[in-house]
Amino acid sequence: IRDLLMPLKHALGNAARHGNGRDPAKLIVVEVVLTRRGALIAVTDEGEGFDAVLTFRRFQEQQSYFVNRGIGFRHLHQARCTASYENGGRTVLLCYQPTMSASEQPGAPALSAHEPAPHPPLGPPFPHRGRETGEGAAQTRRVPFESGGSLPKILDSGWIQNCLSTEVAAFSDGLATIESCRVYATRGHAADDCGHRYVLRVPGLDGRPTETRILTGRLHASAATAEADFEAATKLRDAATSASVRIPRPVARLRAEPRLVLYDFDPWMPLWEYLTYECERATVRHCAEKIGRALARLHRNPVQFRRSKPEFSGEGFGAMIARAQRNLQTLACEPDLVQRFRNLARQIWDPAAVGQEPTPAPIHGAFGWDCIYYGVDNYFYLFRFESCRRGAPGLDLGGFAADLLRFTLAHRDEESYSTCREAFLSEYNRKATRPMGEDHLRFYTALAVAERLGRTQNPAHADTEQLRGWGSRCEVAP
Repeated sequence: IRDLLMPLKHALGNAARHGNGRDPAKLIVVEVVLTRRGALIAVTDEGEGFDAVLTFRRFQEQQSYFVNRGIGFRHLHQARCTASYENGGRTVLLCYQPTMSASEQPGAPALSAHEPAPHPPLGPPFPHRGRETGEGAAQTRRVPFESGGSLPKILDSGWIQNCLSTEVAAFSDGLATIESCRVYATRGHAADDCGHRYVLRVPGLDGRPTETRILTGRLHASAATAEADFEAATKLRDAATSASVRIPRPVARLRAEPRLVLYDFDPWMPLWEYLTYECERATVRHCAEKIGRALARLHRNPVQFRRSKPEFSGEGFGAMIARAQRNLQTLACEPDLVQRFRNLARQIWDPAAVGQEPTPAPIHGAFGWDCIYYGVDNYFYLFRFESCRRGAPGLDLGGFAADLLRFTLAHRDEESYSTCREAFLSEYNRKATRPMGEDHLRFYTALAVAERLGRTQNPAHADTEQLRGWGSRCEVAP
């Protein structure tokens, strides 16, 4: 991604914005040659061009080489592809030759469209969550890729095409037809299990060119969970929760397989992976601010979910704290960590007090960075809505902050945690109906960290040092 797809993304963006000056009458021509040994891509705009040699010399001499406040040359210089400019700066050439393993050398059998491509491990070093804990947890655990009798069906392009043609209104009413369907079973680089991709070729009406539409399908463990996901996503999208952080459009739940939810959505990478490739403190802060605003809009939304009864109040909230303490006790780290967590919890919630429970609001309910995706359309999206309900807004904020802490620790940039967390909370409070204090965010962050530690089956044999640092930093960070 860093060495080919991100440079290509930047090249296309520069051609549209700076080369053609956002003029819709001007064309961008993309020529691609793909082989098993690599790729050669040419992107040409119809702009005035620029002096690429002079600009590159200024870049090498660390001068202010840019005209449009960009860092395009630096991105190209960091990538492993070879880049050059031709045609007076109007054409950028990208040549990429990957390092191939023995099994990927010419002559090795090619993957079919429905086979998952092998990916290197990249991303969060801890297990992803079940979508909820306690009652109903067994229904929301992710379905293993190899299990279940429905997988052959949902990976069968003919079966999917027939279901879409008969069950989705746009196709069953004759407004459009499906010319072909290809299925790509994907797990994602960070084992995110975002969903299988269904690539449809749809002939244009009235002489318009053929379109390519991409749907993403999530197979849930039960029809009830799929229904909750579909219903919550539909309500949130209709309510226009946020302009900058979007909700993907739910398309259908197929009668032939009610556990499958289809979205008009083509995710590129989860937030963790995006920030790994765009790893600059300003970018992390900007994303944190966006998510803060999006959560504030979600929490003040009047939408009603089916699971309308607040779950985290009274005894339930106390049970969460007790469970978090047990999880922290599994860590062989600072002996007073659990006691410090207890002290922090007492500042926020006293079990003997009446009416001290968090005021419920519409929440995502299982929020973290694995629920935020960067799409091919350059927008961020929230995802995984089956746990949406009325509950404590701090659960969502703590989930984001816990993964922010984990990300900064993993990238050895702890200083940026405080800066980005403050920006996240500031933007949330600027838009929220009920602002949240620093101490409350610290508590919910610690709660989320402890919950994630509970998902680690054997902390003693996991990344022990990072587990210790994560657990120790979560509730003492200023």
